[in-house]
Amino acid sequence: MSTFRFFKKNSHGIQLDPDEVLADSASALRPFTVTEGKMERPIGRVAAVFFLLVAVGGMLYLSGRALSLQIKSGSSFFAKSQENRFLERPILPPRGVLYDRFKEPLVENVPLLGLLFDRRMFFKEKGALSLLRERLQERLGFSNEFLLSFGFPEEDDPSKLPPKIILSDELSLERLVKIAPHLDELPGVQIFESYRRVYQDPMANAHLLGFVGKVSEEDLAREPQLELEAVVGKSGLEAFYDSEVRGRSGRKIVEVDSSGRETRFRMTQESAPGSGLILTVEGGLQKIAYEVLTRYIGGKKGASVIAVDPRDGAVRALLSSPSFNITNFGQALSPKEFEARLKDPLKPFFNRAISGEFPSGSTIKPILAAAILEESLIDPDKKIYTEGFIEIPNPYKPGEKSVFLDWKNHGWVNFYDAIAQSVNVYFYTLGGGYKGQKGLGIEKIKKYALAFGFGSKLGIDLPGERTGFLPDPETKKITEPDNPVWRVGDTYNVSIGQGGVKVTPLQMTMATAAIANGGKIWQPHIMDAVLDEGGNIKERYQPRLIRENFVSKENLSRVVRGMRQTVTSGTARLLAGLPVSAAAKTGTAQAGSGLPHAWVTVFAPVEKPEIAITVMVEHAGEGATVAVPITRDILQWYFQSRKLSTVD
Repeated sequence: MSTFRFFKKNSHGIQLDPDEVLADSASALRPFTVTEGKMERPIGRVAAVFFLLVAVGGMLYLSGRALSLQIKSGSSFFAKSQENRFLERPILPPRGVLYDRFKEPLVENVPLLGLLFDRRMFFKEKGALSLLRERLQERLGFSNEFLLSFGFPEEDDPSKLPPKIILSDELSLERLVKIAPHLDELPGVQIFESYRRVYQDPMANAHLLGFVGKVSEEDLAREPQLELEAVVGKSGLEAFYDSEVRGRSGRKIVEVDSSGRETRFRMTQESAPGSGLILTVEGGLQKIAYEVLTRYIGGKKGASVIAVDPRDGAVRALLSSPSFNITNFGQALSPKEFEARLKDPLKPFFNRAISGEFPSGSTIKPILAAAILEESLIDPDKKIYTEGFIEIPNPYKPGEKSVFLDWKNHGWVNFYDAIAQSVNVYFYTLGGGYKGQKGLGIEKIKKYALAFGFGSKLGIDLPGERTGFLPDPETKKITEPDNPVWRVGDTYNVSIGQGGVKVTPLQMTMATAAIANGGKIWQPHIMDAVLDEGGNIKERYQPRLIRENFVSKENLSRVVRGMRQTVTSGTARLLAGLPVSAAAKTGTAQAGSGLPHAWVTVFAPVEKPEIAITVMVEHAGEGATVAVPITRDILQWYFQSRKLSTVD
């Protein structure tokens, strides 16, 4: 027979056994005590006081310690924690693009990755530096000599490490794949983002555009805010306009863990790209000028070509030879390779167009011609007889003659013939005076030479421009202390561009441009406009007139007639076949031992000049046979391969 038990639920719905109810009922019948049936017992008064004192004391100690740390050491601990936890990294901007006058890019940016050692992320435990050096050698193939050359100390002393070391400007894909898996094993070593400059026609544009390179100690001394990972302009326009095209670096704050690994970005300040520049040069003309020059001389002689617009001084082409590849040069050459280039006797880094100072030879004769007419020394149609030389008493050997030679006997010549045939005797006579014919004298020769821009910088926007040199009685006392007296023979030599006269190809070109434009010396310039980030012009260059009205337009037109005759029947007849009329002056300048320097300076068209160009080849021979053919080929391309309406 089954037995049934009945259960009662309490207020929480839990079943209660009847025995539990009965037990509770029975307990109610006997006396009750507070502690009965409990595991806990109240502590005594003494123990309570003791534990209270311990608790209070502990709280006081902890509060005092916290206060001490906060007040006494808080700032140093805070700074250390910030240094350890957060690092500031630069965000490098792309440099501004350089365009030719037709908005064709001459240089662009290609993103790349480099390798950097940052001392802030390097742990300074004993032996860590030696271990890092070993791993760099094993993992990346860096030799100990390589690391020493970049500032790694021989001893295991991290305090002697530079703040940053650029281990590689440009990582190849092969090396990047090799490095990436091992970065955690190379404390302080990190990959950074940068840009490489890629130049169009890098050989042709080397001395014009220049190149960029690593930030040097000199750069940091001048501009301490520069980032070591960045590149700066080292020569040419890259250096002259570095502040415009460099842009502004950004910043990112990264949090790093105890191993120096980045864990997350905290904050970023964006970089600002550099300003683009529109230049006055024509990329096509620059390229063809280099190709023609190379075809004739093959980079085996020093030479330069410079072309400007006579109307405002805008430079259309500027190059120097021998040249070098600027794309590979700025960051890729090793110190040994760089040293070898520096020792090259032909000086490929030397910008001959603006820094070369050479005897002008007969190319200075149009300037003398303008001075002769301006001083009314002779009627331009009057002929004088030239028999191939002049002779005067020898001041050093009484009874003997000093003879000043011409390059041939020209017979009877007038002003125009003298320019066209480059008659030395005519300019000896009108420069220093001879047989009753009054000459300019050295003071007036120098006066007009200075007015035409010789003997001083013209202010072109390139680094390295030189002044040239114009001798006079005072300078002779310094340059020739053993023979300090200025004599008429010295004036004769200066009158044909010898005797210590030194000019730059740029000066000669701007003087020729002044003859072409009616007597205006413009400041030569290469930058035409500055662009904003959207590629819009935000600033345009305003041509600067240096000087004008120092020779009358009428007299200059007579000089032009003589230079035009040089092309039609004189020493530059090879230019007569050009599609437009040209005016020119050749020069063959003696320069110590060896062959003379070959010069020619030209402008065209004569009726409405738009280009003045000078070609000079060092120790190459006569201007008429060396410099003139080069110039002819350049101008032939200029006028035949372009529509004139597109460049006005």
